[in-house]
Amino acid sequence: MSSILLVQPDPELSESWREALTGYGHDVLVATGVLSAVARAREGGIDVVVLDSYDGAGGVAELVAELERLPDAPPVVLVSSSPRAPALSVTIGAAGFLMKPCEPADLVAAVHKITNVSVRHRSDEPTSPMRERDE
Repeated sequence: MSSILLVQPDPELSESWREALTGYGHDVLVATGVLSAVARAREGGIDVVVLDSYDGAGGVAELVAELERLPDAPPVVLVSSSPRAPALSVTIGAAGFLMKPCEPADLVAAVHKITNVSVRHRSDEPTSPMRERDE
């Protein structure tokens, strides 16, 4: 699938989102802040950056500016509970935006929309294979 850089300072939320994305076959790398995210993004191989910003700013513009300097700048999904975040997502040219609180499934759907991957849902049966379902 895709390589996702998850920029999430909250360890509990980071783990929840990482599990949801890896459950759908994505390779997830976690950065706890803007500096570590920039360093990791410079290494390349990132398909999507998921950026959680609690205040709707917190280094978002700086991170996006650094990403845009890369030869293959990955698209960004901004996740925030800030009332300023919807406008910020437009300003930075985010490929996707989610207002918190959101479910891990919402994040998976946003990533799949950007990467053009069909959303696959798990059956209630733990041993059942995953099946395709049109959204």
